Amino acid sequence: MTGRLPYHVLQQTDHVDRNMKMLPAKLKEAGYRTHQVGKWHLGLLAPWMTPHGRGFDTSLGYLAGGEDHYSQYQNKAKVFGCVGTDLYDTDKPAIGRNGTYGAYIYNAEVQRVIAAHDATDKAHPLMMYIATQVMHAPQQVPDVWKNLYNDPKYSDDYQIMQGMASASDEVLGNTTAALKAKGMWNNTLLIYTSDNGGPSGQAASGHSGNNWPLRGGKTNNFEGGVRVASFVSGGFVPASVGGSARDGYMHVADWYPTLCGLAGVNASDGGPGWPDIDGHDMWPYVTGKAADSPRTEIMLSSEDTGALISGDFKLILGVQSYGFWTAPNYPNASTDHKSEKTVDCKATGCLFNIREDPSEYHDLAASNPSKLAEMQALFKKRNATAFEAPKRDKDAGGCQAFVDANGGFLGPYMDD
Repeated sequence: MTGRLPYHVLQQTDHVDRNMKMLPAKLKEAGYRTHQVGKWHLGLLAPWMTPHGRGFDTSLGYLAGGEDHYSQYQNKAKVFGCVGTDLYDTDKPAIGRNGTYGAYIYNAEVQRVIAAHDATDKAHPLMMYIATQVMHAPQQVPDVWKNLYNDPKYSDDYQIMQGMASASDEVLGNTTAALKAKGMWNNTLLIYTSDNGGPSGQAASGHSGNNWPLRGGKTNNFEGGVRVASFVSGGFVPASVGGSARDGYMHVADWYPTLCGLAGVNASDGGPGWPDIDGHDMWPYVTGKAADSPRTEIMLSSEDTGALISGDFKLILGVQSYGFWTAPNYPNASTDHKSEKTVDCKATGCLFNIREDPSEYHDLAASNPSKLAEMQALFKKRNATAFEAPKRDKDAGGCQAFVDANGGFLGPYMDD
Protein backbone atom coordinates (compact mmCIF):
# COMPACT_ATOMS: atom_id res chain seq x y z
CA MET A 1 0.00 0.00 0.00
CA THR A 2 2.93 2.43 0.51
CA GLY A 3 5.80 1.10 -1.61
CA ARG A 4 8.02 0.98 1.46
CA LEU A 5 9.82 -1.78 3.30
CA PRO A 6 8.49 -2.44 6.82
CA TYR A 7 11.28 -0.57 8.61
CA HIS A 8 10.26 2.60 6.76
CA VAL A 9 6.54 2.43 7.47
CA LEU A 10 5.15 0.02 10.07
CA GLN A 11 6.88 -2.27 12.57
CA GLN A 12 5.69 -1.41 16.07
CA THR A 13 2.98 1.21 15.56
CA ASP A 14 -0.58 0.49 14.42
CA HIS A 15 -1.06 2.90 11.53
CA VAL A 16 0.70 4.38 8.50
CA ASP A 17 2.00 7.93 8.66
CA ARG A 18 -0.60 10.34 7.32
CA ASN A 19 1.86 11.97 4.92
CA MET A 20 2.32 8.74 2.96
CA LYS A 21 0.03 8.45 -0.03
CA MET A 22 -1.28 4.91 -0.38
CA LEU A 23 -1.61 3.05 -3.66
CA PRO A 24 -5.37 3.63 -4.18
CA ALA A 25 -4.90 7.39 -3.83
CA LYS A 26 -2.11 7.24 -6.42
CA LEU A 27 -4.23 5.23 -8.84
CA LYS A 28 -7.14 7.63 -8.43
CA GLU A 29 -4.86 10.24 -10.00
CA ALA A 30 -5.13 8.09 -13.15
CA GLY A 31 -8.92 7.86 -12.87
CA TYR A 32 -9.23 4.43 -11.24
CA ARG A 33 -12.27 3.36 -9.24
CA THR A 34 -10.79 1.82 -6.10
CA HIS A 35 -12.28 -0.80 -3.78
CA GLN A 36 -11.01 -2.70 -0.73
CA VAL A 37 -12.42 -6.01 0.52
CA GLY A 38 -11.42 -7.98 3.63
CA LYS A 39 -8.54 -7.38 6.05
CA TRP A 40 -7.09 -3.89 6.56
CA HIS A 41 -4.84 -3.70 9.66
CA LEU A 42 -3.18 -0.43 8.60
CA GLY A 43 -5.01 1.97 10.91
CA LEU A 44 -8.34 2.04 12.71
CA LEU A 45 -8.56 4.74 15.40
CA ALA A 46 -9.53 7.73 13.22
CA PRO A 47 -11.51 8.01 9.95
CA TRP A 48 -8.44 9.11 7.98
CA MET A 49 -6.75 5.79 8.84
CA THR A 50 -9.47 3.64 7.30
CA PRO A 51 -9.42 2.30 3.71
CA HIS A 52 -11.84 5.03 2.62
CA GLY A 53 -9.70 7.65 4.35
CA ARG A 54 -6.61 6.41 2.50
CA GLY A 55 -8.07 6.46 -1.01
CA PHE A 56 -10.54 3.62 -1.53
CA ASP A 57 -13.92 4.65 -2.93
CA THR A 58 -15.57 1.78 -1.07
CA SER A 59 -14.50 -0.83 1.43
CA LEU A 60 -16.02 -3.73 3.31
CA GLY A 61 -13.93 -5.60 5.81
CA TYR A 62 -12.38 -5.68 9.24
CA LEU A 63 -10.05 -2.95 10.39
CA ALA A 64 -7.92 -4.96 12.82
CA GLY A 65 -5.70 -8.01 12.27
CA GLY A 66 -7.88 -10.97 13.20
CA GLU A 67 -11.28 -11.92 14.58
CA ASP A 68 -13.83 -14.70 14.69
CA HIS A 69 -14.60 -15.84 11.14
CA TYR A 70 -18.32 -16.36 11.81
CA SER A 71 -19.38 -13.52 14.11
CA GLN A 72 -16.67 -11.00 13.14
CA TYR A 73 -16.23 -10.39 16.87
CA GLN A 74 -12.90 -8.85 17.97
CA ASN A 75 -12.15 -9.97 21.54
CA LYS A 76 -8.78 -8.30 22.17
CA ALA A 77 -9.39 -5.01 23.97
CA LYS A 78 -5.84 -3.79 23.32
CA VAL A 79 -6.52 -3.47 19.58
CA PHE A 80 -9.21 -0.77 19.60
CA GLY A 81 -9.33 -0.06 23.32
CA CYS A 82 -12.42 -2.21 23.86
CA VAL A 83 -14.12 -5.23 22.28
CA GLY A 84 -16.93 -5.60 19.78
CA THR A 85 -17.83 -6.59 16.22
CA ASP A 86 -15.26 -5.46 13.67
CA LEU A 87 -16.91 -5.14 10.26
CA TYR A 88 -16.78 -1.75 8.56
CA ASP A 89 -18.53 -0.50 5.42
CA THR A 90 -16.63 2.40 3.80
CA ASP A 91 -17.50 5.11 6.38
CA LYS A 92 -19.70 3.33 8.90
CA PRO A 93 -20.07 0.08 10.81
CA ALA A 94 -21.53 -2.68 8.62
CA ILE A 95 -24.41 -3.33 10.99
CA GLY A 96 -26.48 -6.34 9.95
CA ARG A 97 -23.92 -7.67 7.48
CA ASN A 98 -22.04 -9.85 9.96
CA GLY A 99 -22.88 -13.32 11.24
CA THR A 100 -21.74 -15.66 8.47
CA TYR A 101 -18.35 -17.04 7.43
CA GLY A 102 -16.14 -14.12 6.43
CA ALA A 103 -15.06 -15.60 3.08
CA TYR A 104 -18.72 -15.67 2.04
CA ILE A 105 -19.20 -12.02 3.03
CA TYR A 106 -16.16 -10.93 1.03
CA ASN A 107 -16.99 -13.12 -1.95
CA ALA A 108 -20.39 -11.44 -2.19
CA GLU A 109 -18.81 -7.98 -1.98
CA VAL A 110 -16.32 -8.75 -4.74
CA GLN A 111 -19.17 -9.89 -6.96
CA ARG A 112 -21.11 -6.72 -6.15
CA VAL A 113 -18.18 -4.46 -7.02
CA ILE A 114 -17.54 -6.15 -10.36
CA ALA A 115 -21.23 -6.14 -11.28
CA ALA A 116 -21.55 -2.43 -10.47
CA HIS A 117 -18.45 -1.38 -12.39
CA ASP A 118 -18.98 0.30 -15.76
CA ALA A 119 -16.61 -1.68 -17.97
CA THR A 120 -17.30 0.63 -20.93
CA ASP A 121 -15.90 3.68 -19.11
CA LYS A 122 -12.26 3.40 -20.18
CA ALA A 123 -11.34 6.60 -18.32
CA HIS A 124 -12.15 4.95 -14.99
CA PRO A 125 -10.70 1.42 -14.79
CA LEU A 126 -11.13 -0.85 -11.78
CA MET A 127 -8.66 -1.47 -8.95
CA MET A 128 -9.60 -4.00 -6.25
CA TYR A 129 -7.56 -4.95 -3.20
CA ILE A 130 -8.93 -8.26 -1.90
CA ALA A 131 -7.49 -9.62 1.36
CA THR A 132 -9.85 -12.34 2.53
CA GLN A 133 -9.49 -13.46 6.14
CA VAL A 134 -8.73 -17.03 5.11
CA MET A 135 -6.15 -18.41 5.79
CA HIS A 136 -5.64 -16.22 8.85
CA ALA A 137 -6.16 -17.21 12.47
CA PRO A 138 -8.31 -18.23 14.18
CA GLN A 139 -8.34 -21.51 12.30
CA GLN A 140 -12.02 -21.88 11.40
CA VAL A 141 -13.75 -23.21 8.31
CA PRO A 142 -17.18 -24.69 7.45
CA ASP A 143 -17.26 -28.48 7.33
CA VAL A 144 -17.97 -28.44 3.60
CA TRP A 145 -14.35 -27.31 3.12
CA LYS A 146 -12.74 -29.18 5.99
CA ASN A 147 -14.23 -32.49 4.92
CA LEU A 148 -12.37 -32.30 1.62
CA TYR A 149 -9.28 -33.28 3.63
CA ASN A 150 -10.79 -35.79 6.03
CA ASP A 151 -7.93 -38.27 6.45
CA PRO A 152 -6.92 -39.86 9.78
CA LYS A 153 -3.21 -39.51 9.02
CA TYR A 154 -3.57 -35.74 9.18
CA SER A 155 -4.34 -33.61 12.22
CA ASP A 156 -7.48 -31.55 12.68
CA ASP A 157 -5.29 -28.46 12.19
CA TYR A 158 -4.19 -29.74 8.79
CA GLN A 159 -7.74 -30.38 7.64
CA ILE A 160 -8.92 -26.95 8.74
CA MET A 161 -5.96 -25.13 7.15
CA GLN A 162 -6.37 -26.91 3.82
CA GLY A 163 -10.10 -26.27 3.96
CA MET A 164 -9.45 -22.57 4.47
CA ALA A 165 -7.13 -22.59 1.46
CA SER A 166 -9.87 -24.17 -0.64
CA ALA A 167 -12.37 -21.54 0.53
CA SER A 168 -9.89 -18.88 -0.54
CA ASP A 169 -9.47 -20.60 -3.90
CA GLU A 170 -13.23 -20.46 -4.35
CA VAL A 171 -13.23 -16.67 -3.89
CA LEU A 172 -10.41 -16.33 -6.42
CA GLY A 173 -12.17 -18.59 -8.91
CA ASN A 174 -15.42 -16.67 -8.55
CA THR A 175 -13.57 -13.39 -9.02
CA THR A 176 -11.93 -14.45 -12.27
CA ALA A 177 -15.21 -15.91 -13.52
CA ALA A 178 -17.03 -12.62 -12.84
CA LEU A 179 -14.35 -10.60 -14.63
CA LYS A 180 -14.56 -12.91 -17.65
CA ALA A 181 -18.36 -12.77 -17.70
CA LYS A 182 -18.17 -8.97 -17.62
CA GLY A 183 -15.75 -8.92 -20.54
CA MET A 184 -12.97 -7.44 -18.40
CA TRP A 185 -10.51 -10.34 -18.13
CA ASN A 186 -8.54 -9.57 -21.29
CA ASN A 187 -7.46 -6.23 -19.84
CA THR A 188 -6.98 -7.42 -16.25
CA LEU A 189 -3.72 -7.75 -14.32
CA LEU A 190 -4.30 -10.10 -11.40
CA ILE A 191 -1.62 -10.20 -8.70
CA TYR A 192 -1.73 -13.00 -6.15
CA THR A 193 0.64 -12.93 -3.18
CA SER A 194 1.00 -13.38 0.57
CA ASP A 195 2.51 -11.21 3.28
CA ASN A 196 4.27 -14.00 5.17
CA GLY A 197 4.90 -17.72 5.24
CA GLY A 198 2.56 -20.20 6.85
CA PRO A 199 2.21 -20.36 10.65
CA SER A 200 4.06 -23.61 11.37
CA GLY A 201 5.21 -23.42 14.98
CA GLN A 202 3.31 -23.34 18.22
CA ALA A 203 4.39 -19.70 18.55
CA ALA A 204 2.29 -18.84 15.49
CA SER A 205 -1.49 -18.89 15.87
CA GLY A 206 -2.97 -21.90 14.14
CA HIS A 207 0.44 -23.64 13.84
CA SER A 208 -0.75 -25.51 10.76
CA GLY A 209 1.16 -23.96 7.87
CA ASN A 210 3.60 -26.04 5.84
CA ASN A 211 6.61 -24.19 4.42
CA TRP A 212 8.57 -27.30 3.39
CA PRO A 213 11.39 -27.40 2.42
CA LEU A 214 12.10 -23.99 3.95
CA ARG A 215 12.99 -23.40 7.58
CA GLY A 216 10.71 -21.65 10.07
CA GLY A 217 7.52 -19.77 9.28
CA LYS A 218 5.27 -16.91 10.30
CA THR A 219 6.60 -14.84 13.25
CA ASN A 220 10.29 -15.31 12.36
CA ASN A 221 12.77 -14.26 9.69
CA PHE A 222 13.83 -17.65 8.38
CA GLU A 223 12.93 -18.21 4.73
CA GLY A 224 9.78 -20.13 5.67
CA GLY A 225 8.51 -16.95 7.29
CA VAL A 226 9.39 -14.46 4.57
CA ARG A 227 9.68 -16.25 1.21
CA VAL A 228 6.25 -16.77 -0.37
CA ALA A 229 4.83 -17.93 -3.67
CA SER A 230 3.27 -15.33 -5.94
CA PHE A 231 1.92 -15.18 -9.47
CA VAL A 232 0.41 -12.81 -11.99
CA SER A 233 -2.35 -13.63 -14.43
CA GLY A 234 -4.97 -11.99 -16.60
CA GLY A 235 -5.10 -10.90 -20.21
CA PHE A 236 -2.86 -7.90 -19.56
CA VAL A 237 0.10 -10.24 -19.00
CA PRO A 238 1.89 -10.84 -22.33
CA ALA A 239 1.10 -14.31 -23.64
CA SER A 240 4.79 -14.81 -24.41
CA VAL A 241 5.66 -15.02 -20.70
CA GLY A 242 2.73 -17.16 -19.61
CA GLY A 243 3.85 -20.15 -17.56
CA SER A 244 7.37 -18.83 -17.04
CA ALA A 245 9.04 -18.27 -13.66
CA ARG A 246 11.32 -15.65 -12.09
CA ASP A 247 13.77 -16.44 -9.30
CA GLY A 248 15.15 -12.96 -8.62
CA TYR A 249 14.28 -11.00 -5.52
CA MET A 250 11.04 -9.07 -5.33
CA HIS A 251 9.32 -7.48 -2.33
CA VAL A 252 5.61 -6.76 -2.08
CA ALA A 253 6.57 -3.07 -1.79
CA ASP A 254 7.72 -3.24 -5.42
CA TRP A 255 4.14 -3.47 -6.64
CA TYR A 256 3.53 0.19 -5.71
CA PRO A 257 5.92 1.72 -8.28
CA THR A 258 5.20 -1.09 -10.73
CA LEU A 259 1.46 -0.35 -10.77
CA CYS A 260 2.02 3.40 -10.68
CA GLY A 261 4.20 3.04 -13.77
CA LEU A 262 1.58 1.00 -15.60
CA ALA A 263 -1.08 3.57 -14.69
CA GLY A 264 1.10 6.46 -15.81
CA VAL A 265 1.44 8.25 -12.46
CA ASN A 266 4.57 9.33 -10.62
CA ALA A 267 5.38 6.84 -7.85
CA SER A 268 7.61 9.21 -5.86
CA ASP A 269 6.12 9.98 -2.45
CA GLY A 270 8.83 11.28 -0.10
CA GLY A 271 8.84 14.59 1.71
CA PRO A 272 10.44 16.52 4.56
CA GLY A 273 10.41 14.24 7.57
CA TRP A 274 9.33 11.00 5.94
CA PRO A 275 11.12 8.62 3.55
CA ASP A 276 10.39 8.09 -0.12
CA ILE A 277 9.35 4.69 -1.44
CA ASP A 278 11.74 1.74 -1.44
CA GLY A 279 10.09 -0.17 -4.27
CA HIS A 280 11.38 -0.88 -7.77
CA ASP A 281 9.38 -0.95 -11.01
CA MET A 282 9.42 -4.69 -11.69
CA TRP A 283 7.37 -4.79 -14.90
CA PRO A 284 10.39 -5.12 -17.25
CA TYR A 285 11.61 -8.06 -15.15
CA VAL A 286 8.18 -9.68 -14.79
CA THR A 287 7.60 -9.50 -18.54
CA GLY A 288 11.06 -10.72 -19.46
CA LYS A 289 12.36 -7.50 -21.02
CA ALA A 290 14.98 -7.29 -18.26
CA ALA A 291 17.03 -10.39 -17.54
CA ASP A 292 17.76 -9.56 -13.89
CA SER A 293 15.70 -8.21 -11.03
CA PRO A 294 16.55 -4.63 -10.06
CA ARG A 295 16.17 -5.64 -6.42
CA THR A 296 19.36 -6.99 -4.88
CA GLU A 297 18.67 -6.18 -1.22
CA ILE A 298 15.77 -6.58 1.23
CA MET A 299 15.80 -5.09 4.72
CA LEU A 300 13.26 -7.47 6.25
CA SER A 301 13.05 -5.60 9.56
CA SER A 302 15.28 -3.36 11.64
CA GLU A 303 14.40 -4.64 15.10
CA ASP A 304 16.66 -6.56 17.52
CA THR A 305 15.22 -9.69 15.89
CA GLY A 306 15.53 -8.23 12.40
CA ALA A 307 17.08 -9.51 9.19
CA LEU A 308 18.72 -8.29 6.01
CA ILE A 309 19.21 -9.90 2.60
CA SER A 310 21.98 -8.58 0.37
CA GLY A 311 23.07 -10.43 -2.73
CA ASP A 312 23.24 -14.14 -1.98
CA PHE A 313 23.54 -13.65 1.78
CA LYS A 314 21.14 -13.16 4.65
CA LEU A 315 21.80 -11.92 8.20
CA ILE A 316 19.34 -12.82 10.97
CA LEU A 317 19.59 -11.23 14.42
CA GLY A 318 18.29 -12.15 17.85
CA VAL A 319 15.85 -14.78 19.07
CA GLN A 320 13.61 -16.28 16.39
CA SER A 321 10.33 -17.86 17.49
CA TYR A 322 11.19 -21.25 15.95
CA GLY A 323 13.48 -22.64 13.30
CA PHE A 324 12.56 -26.22 12.51
CA TRP A 325 11.93 -27.84 9.13
CA THR A 326 8.59 -29.51 8.42
CA ALA A 327 8.08 -32.74 6.53
CA PRO A 328 6.31 -32.62 3.13
CA ASN A 329 3.06 -33.62 4.85
CA TYR A 330 2.63 -31.40 7.89
CA PRO A 331 1.08 -31.24 10.40
CA ASN A 332 0.14 -34.89 10.71
CA ALA A 333 -1.30 -37.02 13.48
CA SER A 334 2.12 -37.49 15.12
CA THR A 335 3.21 -33.81 15.11
CA ASP A 336 4.37 -32.71 18.56
CA HIS A 337 4.55 -28.93 18.89
CA LYS A 338 5.95 -29.22 22.42
CA SER A 339 9.33 -30.19 20.97
CA GLU A 340 9.74 -26.89 19.15
CA LYS A 341 12.47 -24.52 20.33
CA THR A 342 13.39 -20.91 19.74
CA VAL A 343 16.61 -20.18 17.81
CA ASP A 344 18.98 -17.54 19.20
CA CYS A 345 21.11 -15.86 16.54
CA LYS A 346 22.30 -13.42 19.21
CA ALA A 347 23.17 -9.78 18.57
CA THR A 348 26.00 -10.78 16.24
CA GLY A 349 23.69 -12.74 13.95
CA CYS A 350 23.36 -15.95 11.96
CA LEU A 351 24.58 -15.87 8.35
CA PHE A 352 23.25 -17.92 5.45
CA ASN A 353 23.86 -18.13 1.72
CA ILE A 354 20.22 -18.41 0.69
CA ARG A 355 21.04 -18.87 -2.98
CA GLU A 356 23.05 -22.05 -2.34
CA ASP A 357 21.26 -23.01 0.88
CA PRO A 358 17.66 -21.72 0.69
CA SER A 359 16.56 -24.00 3.55
CA GLU A 360 19.16 -22.39 5.85
CA TYR A 361 20.83 -25.53 7.16
CA HIS A 362 24.33 -24.04 7.33
CA ASP A 363 25.08 -21.02 9.53
CA LEU A 364 28.21 -19.39 8.04
CA ALA A 365 28.75 -16.81 10.79
CA ALA A 366 31.81 -18.56 12.21
CA SER A 367 33.35 -19.72 8.93
CA ASN A 368 32.92 -16.44 7.00
CA PRO A 369 33.66 -13.62 9.48
CA SER A 370 34.42 -11.04 6.76
CA LYS A 371 31.00 -11.45 5.13
CA LEU A 372 29.37 -11.43 8.59
CA ALA A 373 31.08 -8.12 9.40
CA GLU A 374 30.04 -6.68 6.03
CA MET A 375 26.39 -7.63 6.60
CA GLN A 376 26.44 -6.29 10.17
CA ALA A 377 27.76 -2.95 8.94
CA LEU A 378 25.13 -2.75 6.18
CA PHE A 379 22.36 -3.61 8.64
CA LYS A 380 23.54 -0.85 10.99
CA LYS A 381 23.60 1.64 8.12
CA ARG A 382 20.08 0.75 6.98
CA ASN A 383 18.79 0.64 10.54
CA ALA A 384 19.78 4.28 11.04
CA THR A 385 17.00 5.36 8.64
CA ALA A 386 14.14 3.47 10.33
CA PHE A 387 10.87 5.43 10.38
CA GLU A 388 7.25 4.99 11.43
CA ALA A 389 4.35 7.06 12.66
CA PRO A 390 4.22 7.70 16.41
CA LYS A 391 1.94 5.45 18.41
CA ARG A 392 -1.45 6.70 19.50
CA ASP A 393 -2.81 5.83 22.91
CA LYS A 394 -6.13 3.98 22.91
CA ASP A 395 -9.10 5.50 24.73
CA ALA A 396 -11.14 2.74 26.36
CA GLY A 397 -13.97 5.13 27.25
CA GLY A 398 -14.18 6.61 23.78
CA CYS A 399 -14.06 3.16 22.23
CA GLN A 400 -16.86 1.86 24.43
CA ALA A 401 -19.01 4.92 23.73
CA PHE A 402 -18.66 4.24 19.98
CA VAL A 403 -19.57 0.57 20.44
CA ASP A 404 -22.60 1.45 22.58
CA ALA A 405 -23.80 3.95 19.97
CA ASN A 406 -23.35 1.52 17.07
CA GLY A 407 -25.06 -1.68 18.11
CA GLY A 408 -21.93 -3.37 19.45
CA PHE A 409 -19.78 -2.58 16.38
CA LEU A 410 -16.26 -1.19 16.55
CA GLY A 411 -14.95 1.61 14.38
CA PRO A 412 -12.79 4.77 14.29
CA TYR A 413 -13.80 6.74 17.37
CA MET A 414 -11.12 9.45 17.41
CA ASP A 415 -11.34 12.73 15.54
CA ASP A 416 -9.28 13.25 12.41
